[in-house]
Amino acid sequence: MSGNPWWRSANLGALFILLIVVLWHRYVTKRDSFIAHNKRNSAEGTPWTFPYVFPLLRSLPLMYLWNPKSFVLNPNNFFQSTHPTKVKILHEEFYVIRGSENVRALFKSSWMCTSIPFVKFALGYAFGLPSAALNLYDKDDSGGGHVPHPDSTVKARNRVDYRVYQSMLQFLEGKGFSPFWHRFADNIAKQLDALYDSSGSSWDSQADLMELVGNEATIATVNALCGPHLLRLNPNFLHDFWAFDRNLQTYLQGLPQFLAPRAYAARRKVLDAVKKWQQYARKHFDECAVGADGDDPYWGSSFFRERQKLFLEMDGFDHTAIASEDFGAIWAARNSITAASWIVFEIYRDPELLVQLRAELDSCVVRRADSRLRFDIDQILRLPLLQAVYAETLRLRMHFYVIRMADRLDINIRDFIIPKRKTIVALTTVAHMDPEVWSTGTNSQHPVDQFWPGRFLKYPSENKNRDAYAKECCTTTPIFSTKGLEGSWIPYGGGPRQCPGRHFAKRQILLTTAMMVSLFDCEISGEGKSIQEDLSLNGFGSGVSHPAGKVPFRIRRRERL
Repeated sequence: MSGNPWWRSANLGALFILLIVVLWHRYVTKRDSFIAHNKRNSAEGTPWTFPYVFPLLRSLPLMYLWNPKSFVLNPNNFFQSTHPTKVKILHEEFYVIRGSENVRALFKSSWMCTSIPFVKFALGYAFGLPSAALNLYDKDDSGGGHVPHPDSTVKARNRVDYRVYQSMLQFLEGKGFSPFWHRFADNIAKQLDALYDSSGSSWDSQADLMELVGNEATIATVNALCGPHLLRLNPNFLHDFWAFDRNLQTYLQGLPQFLAPRAYAARRKVLDAVKKWQQYARKHFDECAVGADGDDPYWGSSFFRERQKLFLEMDGFDHTAIASEDFGAIWAARNSITAASWIVFEIYRDPELLVQLRAELDSCVVRRADSRLRFDIDQILRLPLLQAVYAETLRLRMHFYVIRMADRLDINIRDFIIPKRKTIVALTTVAHMDPEVWSTGTNSQHPVDQFWPGRFLKYPSENKNRDAYAKECCTTTPIFSTKGLEGSWIPYGGGPRQCPGRHFAKRQILLTTAMMVSLFDCEISGEGKSIQEDLSLNGFGSGVSHPAGKVPFRIRRRERL
């Protein structure tokens, strides 16, 4: 009887059920303890591990594959833990940080963190940096400070993390900022002037508002960064750039090339384009071409010209590796460009908001003899409503993983100790969608998942947000404010390695928006007004989201008095 197959099956079935019961009981016990721990106002020590049912799978987030945003915002998810939490998935583990106080503590301690593992991962998987150059990141134990760690044996010329970041700072916050900004401002003005001249006073229907704004801003930005020859030598660069961008998660997920041939073809094309431009620049550059601001027409900004020398001094770098690094720097502009497209979309689909912004922008117009529309950027940067629209767009559309790792010392997050060399994650989506932080209006009529600039407007006479930015604005002037939102509004990250391009990005976004809404009338078609974000597995987590489809519209030149 004991050899009967039915008997053996019954025994196996009973054992399986018993195993499930034991695992479930274990899970419920740990879950209840974890929930009680999470409800405490204060706690300390080692972060608790998020409970899971199956030991091998652990907290494997299968639902993330179908709807990442819903997964991370689920109140029962590890991303919603009140206190710093350890998460185990398969053989990996990391720590999750949520809440403004925890995020501020993380940023405050970021001086002791290293970005090398994550930079190396992105450069290798997404931008195709060759292994010889990647190896230099592995060897760089000198730290991110001006003075290398005392026990580091890395040669000064091979301090790749420090030297690359310092070159970026000089460009975006130092001597390179002013010429870069003025080139962009001139470029976007010329781009939109040309569009204005080619537009008529009658309506012209077009396929996609987001693409139109994105292309104009991309051309202006790339030419400001690289000079005119990258786009001249590579007419399809715009198409390939955005094809690469939409496939970023494909690369980061490590999907093999044979499973995604089009994605890897797009990457090959953009890297070949950068190499072609840089080969041309090396061949034709002459010191006499350098202008008073240090830039030249071949390399564009001195930033790229100087990086040639910087990288060639390092072990493992050649022109192919430099092209990967430099395309990474070019690609970084995609967030501000996509954000500008979203802002223009939000303004044109709300006629009341459009009227208010145009009135606000009229005070910033610079009168010119040729009647071309120009703006005083310093005045634009002080406009409360436009800034609120900018901030709300980044709150709503930025989906990015802020990642840190303590280098040589354990890190203290409000008395929770996270070991060194462990990955720490804070997600902008979680911070930006926290209903306990963000105003939803006096009657909660503006949920956190909807666009409402009033979250960033304060009215001094009432010391609170207003529910409208039109009728009530005539009685008192609002003030744009992010006070009290430190650690909650984090589109640029925070701490010593906060995005160095944030100052340029804000100017770029606001000027592009100001010129678009002042030069053109646009009407978005009915279906276009309800377009959603692409929050699929391939669309979520790379920064500012793309729309899930096209935004058909009609456009005409706006006749100004």
